[in-house]
This record gives sequence, structure tokens and C-alpha cells, in this order.
Amino acid sequence: MSNIIGPKDPNRLMWEMSLGEFLDEAAARDPGKVFIEITGQKITYQEIQQRALRTAELFRNLDVGHGDRVCLFLPNCPEFLYCWFGLSILGAIGVPINTAYKRDETTFILNDSQAVAFVAHESLMPVAREAAGLASGLRHRLAVMDTVPAKSQTPPPAPIKGESLGWMDFGNSVEASSAIETRPEVSPSDISMLGYTSGTTGNPKGVQVTHHGRF
Repeated sequence: MSNIIGPKDPNRLMWEMSLGEFLDEAAARDPGKVFIEITGQKITYQEIQQRALRTAELFRNLDVGHGDRVCLFLPNCPEFLYCWFGLSILGAIGVPINTAYKRDETTFILNDSQAVAFVAHESLMPVAREAAGLASGLRHRLAVMDTVPAKSQTPPPAPIKGESLGWMDFGNSVEASSAIETRPEVSPSDISMLGYTSGTTGNPKGVQVTHHGRF
């Protein structure tokens, strides 16, 4: 795979680019090709790119910048990808949180990572609300609302409306954002993700992962 080059610059290997550059090159090469099929949706490279650019602008408007950590408390869903790529475009760092975690584990990662923002799925709101209330460094809370009707008979959590409960609607906010135009310089050796180990003793440890997948 190391011989795959970018269509705009044949001298650059795609595996040695930042994630934002990689996505740009992939979308330029095969814009209509399906990037991922998830939750019943087929999403193309171009669609992922455009959503990522809008998500980057959303976070930029929230004053999230290079090196800032944003915790992602999300199940398998397209919004995780929008956040990860969008944050990577800014040089910010995505911090995924295990969706099986309860309040104390979630709170620990929010505080240990020094997260400035928290993106949580509505199905995880009971835990997310409690943990966010114990994380003093958070500046922004964003909720991903499920657009696919649940098959479970369990009543859904109370809806989140605007800022009344301190949570922004992620989907509406992305829709209202334009694609980011001016991007900061991001190196492939910059940290893209901070993944926490499960560990068997003590608290989880954050593992830094760069844009080209090195630890």
C-alpha cells in the first residue's frame, strides 16, 4: 500500500499525509466511491469529506484548536468519523471513550485527557450528563441525536433542545456550518487520537496515535 500516491502530487505517498490531506486526496481520486456502509447508510468519500470540513468549522467556531482534546462518547455511527476527521483537519485530538463505561470511568477520561469538548450520543446521555457535570475543564457539550428509530421498547431519553440543558445538537450545528476554508498546518507526525487502554490494574492510560498511525 505504500506505493499509493496522491492524484494532485504524484511525489507524495498518501500514507505519509495528515488525515485531512489523505481524505482530500481520496475524495479527489474517487468522490463517488462508497467509503463506509453503516447504520443502513452508504456514505461516499466526497460526502465524508464534506461533513468533515463542516465539522472542522463547527469546532473551530467553538475555539477548538491544534492539540485540544475532544472526547467522543459514541457508538458505531457516521458522526464518529465526522468528528475524528474534522478534528484532525484542525490538528485537534479525538479521544474515544468506551460506550460501556459508566460515570466514574467516563469522568476519569474527561479529566485525565483535559478535554475541552465532549460529544455524546443521546443513548448514552444518562452517563454523559453525570460525567460532564464532574469535568471542570469542559467548555462545550454536543449531543448526537439518533435518526434511526430504535427497535427496543425502552423509552428514549429526554430530548435535548439547544442550549437549555447545556448541550448543543451536533447534527443541527454541523448542518448550520459551512465547510472550513482556512486550515491550520498539520503534520503527519502530529497526534490524531488519544486512545485509552483498558488495563487490568489502575486507571487506563492514554496512548498517543499520530496521523500516520504511529504510537
